[in-house]
Amino acid sequence: MNLQFLGDALDHWKGSVFEGLKKAGALAGFHVDAMASDAKMWRPQDWILFSKLLRVELSQIISHKFYLTQARNQYFDEIPTGGDLFLDPDTGIQTNRVKEPEKYLRPTELRGLMEKDRSRVVVVYQHVRARHTRDRVCSVLSALRHKIESFSCTSYESGTVAMLFLSFNRERIAPINDYFGNLLGFHAKNRVGSWNW
Repeated sequence: MNLQFLGDALDHWKGSVFEGLKKAGALAGFHVDAMASDAKMWRPQDWILFSKLLRVELSQIISHKFYLTQARNQYFDEIPTGGDLFLDPDTGIQTNRVKEPEKYLRPTELRGLMEKDRSRVVVVYQHVRARHTRDRVCSVLSALRHKIESFSCTSYESGTVAMLFLSFNRERIAPINDYFGNLLGFHAKNRVGSWNW
């Protein structure tokens, strides 16, 4: 999450998704990590706004002593072990070499967070640029399959972004997939993807 985009329509979309899934009982012990690449610039009122837009309590947002730009390993060590987790990197999951790694989540970092609690759902925001969303989601999942074995994923996609819901526990992902299917009806075939390996 980058401060310059705080408050845009996508934050409302994220919050609506989380609110619906929590009401449906599909998320539990939910924490949010902004993965703010510019965290030094955030003021207390920015964090309050972020929590309101995502429809979570301020206490559910993970605070850090370390910064992504300086101490990545320590940063990820600060994330709680238990409960479901939303990660909001500026761009999404890294699939190639990048100039600004602080804007991405590495597949090995995702694997580490999933391994801390093998029943947790990890949700990752994925930006899409200059291609079809499903194509980008599939390339991200292909990169993940080289680093993570036997996981399940459901995606909820728009024209420019996707939310990826991942877990080692297939039974945690199935209700999320069902929730989107029930919500969207026949539109789900164009907006929701599901994978099990």
